[in-house]
Amino acid sequence: MVIDEVRQRENVRRIQKAVQQPQQGQWTNWDPAMQRSLTWKDIWQMAPLRISFLIRSVYDLLPSNANLVRWGKKDDPTCPLCHGRQTTEHVLSSCKVALSQGRYTWRHNRVLQELASVISTAKGQSNPPSPSFTIFTTEGGAKKWCGTSNTASNQRKGLLDGCDDWEVIMVELTVPYESRMEQAHTYKKEKYLDSTKELEESGYRVKIMPIEIGARGFAGSSAYDLLSKLSISGNKRTKALKLLAETAENSSRWIWCRRNEQLLHKE
Repeated sequence: MVIDEVRQRENVRRIQKAVQQPQQGQWTNWDPAMQRSLTWKDIWQMAPLRISFLIRSVYDLLPSNANLVRWGKKDDPTCPLCHGRQTTEHVLSSCKVALSQGRYTWRHNRVLQELASVISTAKGQSNPPSPSFTIFTTEGGAKKWCGTSNTASNQRKGLLDGCDDWEVIMVELTVPYESRMEQAHTYKKEKYLDSTKELEESGYRVKIMPIEIGARGFAGSSAYDLLSKLSISGNKRTKALKLLAETAENSSRWIWCRRNEQLLHKE
């Protein structure tokens, strides 16, 4: 009881101090993001450069050009790719050139493939799909894989032919900057209202579940809710969330390391 009380007080003091730091304390505003727990075993197995990237990205201490100017190490804060102000957020989620070159799409697809693999494995599928839309049906508490689609809404409805269940769960993944998780979730939910309405008019109960895995490797609570909804719980859920978070983090580290390079394509 004493240890718990001391830990709680220290945690409150830490958060109070962080809130007063406009830059290093930005993580206090990541409301939808889940805490990421690292065991000593995890830390010992991580490469030093990976640990450095993870910690410094969270506290916005990576040597972006904007930070280098702030620290008196450089005079120009601009991004060499798009000539915008090069901050950590800019590099990992906002650079127009990086977007046009498909760097963020590549990261998104890597996380999406892992998510599809996790879900399909839980549903007993031998070949994991790679959808941007994942459709499940449920009836009486039992869950059944029904199909995936990256196509128009009328073709998505065709996937449900032969599915006699009543509820459809559609999943949409986003890999945003952690401070924009809530905004991304709202945007995605509103984006597919028309698709939801069409399926509801066809007699289905529909649930659209946008999920967010942060660019710096923090899973949103929406990912936890999705896995729970699909009866992926306990240790399996913990491992799945860790896998998704690490995939996003590793992909972002690749993007960061090549922030000043003009790339044509990333396989």
